[in-house]
Amino acid sequence: MGGLDGRVVAPATRRRLMTSGRCAAAMADSHFGATALPPDVIRTLQQGIMNWSYRGRPTWKSPIDLALYTDLLWELRPRTILEFGSNRGGSALWFADMMTTYGVTDGRVFSLDIHPVDDLEDPRIVFGHCDVARPQDALSIADLRNLPKPLLVIDDASHVMEHVLSVLRFVDKALVAGDYLIVEDGILTHLGSDEHYRGGPLAALQIFLAESGMRYAVDRARCDAFGRNVTWNPEGYLRCIRD
Repeated sequence: MGGLDGRVVAPATRRRLMTSGRCAAAMADSHFGATALPPDVIRTLQQGIMNWSYRGRPTWKSPIDLALYTDLLWELRPRTILEFGSNRGGSALWFADMMTTYGVTDGRVFSLDIHPVDDLEDPRIVFGHCDVARPQDALSIADLRNLPKPLLVIDDASHVMEHVLSVLRFVDKALVAGDYLIVEDGILTHLGSDEHYRGGPLAALQIFLAESGMRYAVDRARCDAFGRNVTWNPEGYLRCIRD
């Protein structure tokens, strides 16, 4: 879970998006994001997650997803991780340490936030500024395309539906088959917080997957590794399968 704020798009924008024919197919799936996790377990785990830190820095990752990430990082061996939403830098540090452990000696983590981390220096990590309402102001498509592959992109920023969607649409222009995209914290729907985030990550995912056609496949081996969407990122592990 990141801590990135951003400008909030007017509610009318969300209504237009959610009722457009372009996203009708995704919205028709009433089971999208359903999880086998019981509500009381979600609430209990959430309390612990919000108190968990890595090497002294708040990290806010569920133990379930830490396990899924370790498996993914071993398989993918990304040379670049692009993280939207830094919080205090704990997750960026964890990613960098895991890449080193897995022998990715030339790997880099780029972690962007509207309030960049300024009290952590690590040669493997670059912290920078980004408002996820307008990610194109922080990065160019050329920048993204020139990053060493494979590329792992993680949206863990404001969780506001319009902001998640702006990030997904932006990075979609640069991702190629073999890259990987993760949308964090769709669990907010099951915590009853999605209205606060104008629909949240799950609503953004539904729209994005409907728009992008067959370019992405939900990685069911990860989403369902411990049971149907037993993850804080339901439907949120995506393989890019077509250029």
